[in-house]
Amino acid sequence: MKSVHATDAPEPGMKAELVRYARLVITKGSGSGAMLGLNILLARLLVPDLAGTIFFCVALGTFVSLVSRLGLDVACLKNIASLQEDRQRSYFDRSLTLAFLANVPAILIGLVVVYFSKTTESHFQLSAILFASAALCISLTHISSETLKAKERTSEGLFWQTGFQPGLTLILVWITGSELNTVVACFAVSYLLGMLGSVSRARMSLPKVVGTSAVGWKEMLVLCLPLMLIAVTNSVIELSDTVLLGLIRSAGEVSIYYICAKVTALSTTLLFIINGTIAPGIARRWSRRDYAGAFSIVNKYSKVMLGLAVVILAAMFLLHDYILMVFGEQYREEGAFPLLVLATGYFFVLAAGPLCIFMTMTGHHRQYLHNNMAAAVLNLVLNLFLIPRYGVNGACFATALALSLKNILLYVQFKRIQRKPGGDSPGNQLPIQHEPA
Repeated sequence: MKSVHATDAPEPGMKAELVRYARLVITKGSGSGAMLGLNILLARLLVPDLAGTIFFCVALGTFVSLVSRLGLDVACLKNIASLQEDRQRSYFDRSLTLAFLANVPAILIGLVVVYFSKTTESHFQLSAILFASAALCISLTHISSETLKAKERTSEGLFWQTGFQPGLTLILVWITGSELNTVVACFAVSYLLGMLGSVSRARMSLPKVVGTSAVGWKEMLVLCLPLMLIAVTNSVIELSDTVLLGLIRSAGEVSIYYICAKVTALSTTLLFIINGTIAPGIARRWSRRDYAGAFSIVNKYSKVMLGLAVVILAAMFLLHDYILMVFGEQYREEGAFPLLVLATGYFFVLAAGPLCIFMTMTGHHRQYLHNNMAAAVLNLVLNLFLIPRYGVNGACFATALALSLKNILLYVQFKRIQRKPGGDSPGNQLPIQHEPA
């Protein structure tokens, strides 16, 4: 008799897998390179105060987009691959509708933050345009990109999610100049085109069927809200420092912190690719109770990421002066300590490997949420205590400690699930019911 732990899906050959990952690394690497180039260009073209204004608005827009998309991006990645084809497009369309409606109050609240921020008080109108376009467009683009990944179009999904907008913005800013209003216009145009392109491509990938039953609105929200809270807590850990620095300190400090955070976050490029690639496979295996197959995928990539984490951390300590010199002398002088502290925190993110996507794809998102909430609360408390006193250094320490705590708790939770894989998973699998279209 066949064991429920056996893997019945053939694994791709080593050569095919290497070719696939090479293509994904090129796609994601090009996007990361474009983002890095854009940040370097802005740091050199604009004075730190103006660069800090741009970085603050983008960070705030990214944070608001996480709230306004309601976890629907991860839900699309998880569910569209397993839904019948005649229900996939309606699920995607309803996800876009819910996210768009949620953006309205979220952006209005965000505009209040922009209005009262010290970082944006001299350029409120331009800041409001940049923030609002970032929040809405990032929200819908991510839902579309995750849908493409669910349809096994991972490379295209990565292109729209991470490559198109920074690449086009870099080109436009390089051509048009360094005035703040011009830079904001370049960002707004690239965000809008990225959103329109990704939405149209995602809809084209889904079969058009008329008269079929759709997933109920209530069932979508029941699943999505925990996923949204996970995204929000992750965002609190990674972005609240930038927002609080902008509210409490100065645009110059926002600029220093943002550059250091973006440089260290580049270390997660391969992990981002791996998560988007293996997520559908983990979800399928777990739903068939092929626990051994799901654990095999996670364990294989975890070993790779641990080795990579050690190499990247060592490189950061050895080469930090040369890395920061690219952005300018002020960043080299003031950013060395923040960069090393953040690199230590991101070491734990890389060392944990694909454990976060495992928790989400197997219905253990509530346990993952509890871990994230503990880390997010710690991050906020430390930020409120340290940023007024120590500025950028305090913000980096708070983020590094929160990232370390979150991923240590994640590892402990994963080991507990691995000892008893079927223990609490069914209770976290939400049924998908029918509702007339």
